[in-house]
Formats: sequence, structure tokens, C-alpha cells
Amino acid sequence: MKYILIAISFLVSMPLAWAQIPQADNSKIDSVAFANAEWSVTELGKGAVAMYARIPMFNSTQSICVVRYPLRRYRTEILHRPEDQAGKPSEIGKEVGARFALNAGYFHVKERIPSVRFKKDGEILGYTDPTELYRVDALMGFKDKNGRKVMIKQAQDTTLYDEVDAKWRSSLASGPLLILDGEIVVPLLMGDKTDRANVRTQYSSAQFYDKRHPRAAFGTDDKGYAYLVVIDGRFKGQADGTSIYETAHVCHLLGMTDAINLDGGGSTTLWTAQTGVINHPYDNRKFDHDGERSVPNLIVVY
Repeated sequence: MKYILIAISFLVSMPLAWAQIPQADNSKIDSVAFANAEWSVTELGKGAVAMYARIPMFNSTQSICVVRYPLRRYRTEILHRPEDQAGKPSEIGKEVGARFALNAGYFHVKERIPSVRFKKDGEILGYTDPTELYRVDALMGFKDKNGRKVMIKQAQDTTLYDEVDAKWRSSLASGPLLILDGEIVVPLLMGDKTDRANVRTQYSSAQFYDKRHPRAAFGTDDKGYAYLVVIDGRFKGQADGTSIYETAHVCHLLGMTDAINLDGGGSTTLWTAQTGVINHPYDNRKFDHDGERSVPNLIVVY
């Protein structure tokens, strides 16, 4: 894959966002390191770019991959591929003729079915499991057929989903909501806060929010661009991963005004038809591009 090493002009020319964020001890240093990083950039056509950088941030090493594309020039959808239709993002992306693909919502790994509410063309295809309520607090989706009118809204009460996305063509419950109207909306630390559903979950709130893991996120800015973001993790010293707040910080520094966290961990994969898998998926425990996990839903861009 061919890359050009540059400092991203839209990041450097953009006012640093750290002053608007509740400050961690080194947040100013982290923000400056981010803005001055050398990014490997691949032009993907029609105004889209794929970007990769390893940056010393949060007293750790962060491996960050981004696809940034103009919504008006592409078609975006949430693809539903449960059970035996599930597959690796690169395989499904090639199969459907997509330009880019990112793993999307939380799911039951064994059954490969969504564990969150999913709506496609007005039909409800999945429901949010009570065990997901400690992290699922928002809906993302599209009002139009071509996925150019992106919606990201807070929705902590599952009984209000139908009201929030009543006029949307498709939607996916996920979370936590990271950025809303330009402001980071997740706490710096969750601490030992009890899970909202008060049920047994894979992680406690503190483990999920405060510990560093591979992360995936989707967001938009006020200039009409969408962002597919992956932060690698669980590779000590090579890609340490981020907490939820640190994930929001990265999205904010990229210029997003609205952003939502997606399924992370071993599912985290960002692929483009031009570059192949950009990040270092964790499912094979190797710092390479081969460790993809089969997933039942994706964000795909044509």
C-alpha cells in the first residue's frame, strides 16, 4: 500500500480543541502531539482520504486510523448480516462492492446477531439487550436512502427509540455518545459507577469506560464530512488503546462535532478497497492486518 507522509493540513489549520475539554493532566501536550503528528495519507478519490499515525498520547502509544469522506459524494449504509451471513469487514466489503467498511454495533459473538436495536428501511431487526444499557445510550442512523443525512442522537431510554428515529430510514443503537454539538459528553473517569441495568455484563462500567481497549467510532463535522475511526489497542508499547474519554478526545481533535462509540475490542476493523485493512485488528493477537473477526453489522460506504 502506498502512503504519503504529511502533517494533515486540516488538523494543523484547525484551532486546537483542547481548551474546550475538561483537562486531564497532559491534555494540552497530547493535543499538540496529535496536531504535529506525521500522518500516512492515501487519497481515496472524490475528496476522501485514509490516514494512519502512531502518536505518543495519554502517556502511551496510540495507533490511529481514520477514513474521512464527504457525505454528499458517497452513499453510506448500515449493513445487517446476522448469523451465517456474518463475515470479516474486508470480505463483506469486497462482496458488496463497497469503498470503505467499518465494524458497527455490539453483538452476541457466539450467535452473531446484534445485541442492540437495529432498524433497516423501517423494519426493526434487533432489540437492545438489558446487558448493553451501561454503554448504549444513543442512536445513529440516516434519514435518507443514500445515507447523506446523518443523525446521531442521545437515547438512553429504550422505550423512546421509536420517537427519536421515527423519521429515519435506518438506525443503530450504540454508545456511549462521545460528542454532541461540538462538546465531549462522556466523563473523564467513570470510576466504580454501577451499571445502569444492574445486571451482569462482560465489563463493569469502570472496566469498559476507564481501561484502554481497541475502539471504533463514527462521527461527522460541520463541513459535511463523515469519519470512520479506529484506535488499535492491547499491543503494549505499539498500540495501547484508549479509554472512552480518550476516544472522545481523539474524535474531537479530528474536528468532529458529533460522534458515537461503536463496538470495539477484537471486532475493531477499518478497511478500504484501495488499501485493504488499515488498522491492526486484535483477534489474532498479532500486530498485523490479518486479525479480523466476523461481525454481523457494518457501516459500509459506496
